Amino acid sequence: MFLRQFQYLVALEQEKHFGRAAEKCHVSQPSLSSAIKSLEKELGIPLILRQQKFEGFTEEGMRVVTWAKRLLADRSAMLEELSIMRSDLNGRLRIGATPLSCPLFPTVSQLFQKRYPSVQLDIQFIGIDQLVLGLTNFEIDIGVTYLENPALDRFVTMALYEEPLYLLLPDNGWLDDSPTISWAEASKLPLCLLSKSMRERKIMDDAFEEAGVQCQPVLESNSIFQLAFHAMAGDLATIVPKRFAHLPNTKQKLLEAPTVSQTLGLVWVHGNPVLPMTKATSALMREALEAGAFENFSFLGLE
Repeated sequence: MFLRQFQYLVALEQEKHFGRAAEKCHVSQPSLSSAIKSLEKELGIPLILRQQKFEGFTEEGMRVVTWAKRLLADRSAMLEELSIMRSDLNGRLRIGATPLSCPLFPTVSQLFQKRYPSVQLDIQFIGIDQLVLGLTNFEIDIGVTYLENPALDRFVTMALYEEPLYLLLPDNGWLDDSPTISWAEASKLPLCLLSKSMRERKIMDDAFEEAGVQCQPVLESNSIFQLAFHAMAGDLATIVPKRFAHLPNTKQKLLEAPTVSQTLGLVWVHGNPVLPMTKATSALMREALEAGAFENFSFLGLE
């Protein structure tokens, strides 16, 4: 039984195709198939449902895939811990993050470049369901998301900063220069908002409801950048977290009545010991937090 057999098995589970899995592992398809067949023979059970092509995994096969991910994660953790002992952490830090957290990552990248220049950041912007699944399956090392979600209760969390919601609107004389606006007033403007499938949209809809109004946006999108581009173009207003509220050709107003704020933070899996890459990341972020690194920054550094 060899680690490469487990690597091939996990690659097949991810790619759902023998050829693509072999390409991902930089081996020929016959070599990959032969290694998996040898593993099946050694375990004495079929792992894969085969016809002319890959059809899926048997129940036992899925169990082996789960164990394979754990074994590969433990191997990576061992190598990371050894590199820390040499004072030279290296490898790939796999981060799963909510799209609305993207203003944070230039700061995170700079911190890692200074402290751990050999670490490569791999940032995937995903939804909360994918984030939870990725953490559970050891496919990501750490998550960055808003912490007010019951799905995160079984993980370790660390708050980084509070982030209120702002109205972002074209800087073309739509409204006066007052720093705030109510949700009721904002509902009367031509708005573009996040799609209803996104959790952050529900938070906005709940705020409109608490204000006693309903909002019918002109446009919906799952991309925060698409919404910001419309505000910069001068045709629509939108609602964004504070760190997005400083963009060219726009102005911003804090939304109140009610004031809505969310806590952005880190999320990782309970472990004893904590995986070295996760431990190093949380320690670095805690140090930056104590130094005030997350207090005053925005998407374009204009705050």
